[in-house]
Amino acid sequence: MSDAQCLKIFLQSPVTEEMIHHLVVQTLQVLPCDESTNTKLPSLMSFITKLVRYTNVYTGTLMSTLVYLQRLRSKLPQDAKGLPCTRHRIFLACLILSSKYHNDSSPKNKHWTRYTDGLFSSQDVNLMERQLLTLLNWDLKIDSKELCFSVRRFLEPIRLDIQRSSKLRYRKERRETSLSSLSSMASSASNASINSIPSVGSLYPSSLGRSNSSSSIETNSSLDTTELTANYCQKPIMIPVHTAKMESSLHQTALKEQQELDTLMRQYCRGTAF
Repeated sequence: MSDAQCLKIFLQSPVTEEMIHHLVVQTLQVLPCDESTNTKLPSLMSFITKLVRYTNVYTGTLMSTLVYLQRLRSKLPQDAKGLPCTRHRIFLACLILSSKYHNDSSPKNKHWTRYTDGLFSSQDVNLMERQLLTLLNWDLKIDSKELCFSVRRFLEPIRLDIQRSSKLRYRKERRETSLSSLSSMASSASNASINSIPSVGSLYPSSLGRSNSSSSIETNSSLDTTELTANYCQKPIMIPVHTAKMESSLHQTALKEQQELDTLMRQYCRGTAF
């Protein structure tokens, strides 16, 4: 995902404490300042937090001050040193210029004076605004590449989160596609198995069907039972028995009768001869 897309998402997010903390760190690095002994001077963290709460500033307007802070840091002399309130003045001036340049309607300087809770007067606010414009050479234009570089630490988590979400969405789509294909395959297999089972009518001949069986019964009932009985009596059922034991017994009986017949014939021939 490109930096421009991540920046668009980042600018639509609300202001967080992490953003304010980053602004504090960058403001402290602009130039060294004397330690404050004034108990009325609030901490830079409290000062910026109150300004954000009072103005309800947009994220883009607030984070654009990072670019002005970096430009100012590059233009200041190496030996520059500020007063304890210089950092407060620098950040307030950057926020005023960012608000006036990037918004059609922005608070007036008298309102900004009120937002400081009496820390700065109207003359102080007007002066710091003019001084910063002079140091920046009235160049307040910010391109997307410059802003992306200033807020790069906030863009990287967005990019990683989007990549992670894309992977999860891709896996989910693949899983749904796989489940859909498996479901269609199972449905096709089920339909094929159902179609392969023959119907009841195809398992049996049509003559055994209910309608045909009744007609068959009616036809058989019209036959002449007398004729069937006569045919049955004329043609008795012959049950042939073919066993080796019975054939051997019959053969022996036949031989015995043949011998007896031969004996009788010899005796008869002898009687007639006498």
